[in-house]
Amino acid sequence: MNAIAIARKELNIYFSTPIAYVMFTLFTVVGSYFFLQLLGGYEQASMYFMQVNQPEMMNRLNFQDMIFRNLFGNLGVILIFIVPFLTMRLLAEEKHSRTIELLYTTPITPGDIVIGKYLAAISILFCTLALTLIYPVLLQVLARDTSGVEWHSVILGYVGLFLLGAAYMALGLFVSSLTDSQVVAALITFVLLLMTWIIGWAAGQTEGTMREFVTYLSAVSHLDSFSKGTVSLKDTLYFFSVIVLGLFATHRAVEAHRWS
Repeated sequence: MNAIAIARKELNIYFSTPIAYVMFTLFTVVGSYFFLQLLGGYEQASMYFMQVNQPEMMNRLNFQDMIFRNLFGNLGVILIFIVPFLTMRLLAEEKHSRTIELLYTTPITPGDIVIGKYLAAISILFCTLALTLIYPVLLQVLARDTSGVEWHSVILGYVGLFLLGAAYMALGLFVSSLTDSQVVAALITFVLLLMTWIIGWAAGQTEGTMREFVTYLSAVSHLDSFSKGTVSLKDTLYFFSVIVLGLFATHRAVEAHRWS
């Protein structure tokens, strides 16, 4: 119950300040730009195959491969930019304003603090992603066909995107617990999240076991599996491992600060 109370307090702060609304706006505006670009590419490909009279190629065109798979990848990149701003204040502001010391004098445990703040963060993440559900709904209406959108694959893509964002939130919360500066927390979180994305580029320069290891560390490889409409234990374990590791490290950092 203490964790829920902390989560409610954090959500009130998010929605009583411009933070949540700015993030919602940025995510949907940039996401809509990518969506329209991908939709335009789909329309151009359709018109081309119609002009050259290749119906078999037309049959191979689908929203999932040409639009949503790429869209989820782009939305994952956007999360790298907005997550640091959503997590930077969670613990850094408490430490800077000394209000966290007041929490230590109450029956609230470090675990309550960590879980409460994390629940608030992923609630904002859920709302942010929910705003983009207008994309598949719009395509379904325009297609005028119940098979226009592969909803199973789309839902799995959103699940993967949520897990990616939840993992990023856990890492951002941990970084926020290490400093009392929101700016420093945001910068370090951004660099850390960027590294989890671009590390996959190094996979092409390695071979054998090392290549598999580097690929496993890359967040994009695990998100791509969900974007294709498939789920594997390896990808699920990756995201949950990052979440658990981030929350555990945050708990230890808060606990250490409590007794320092």
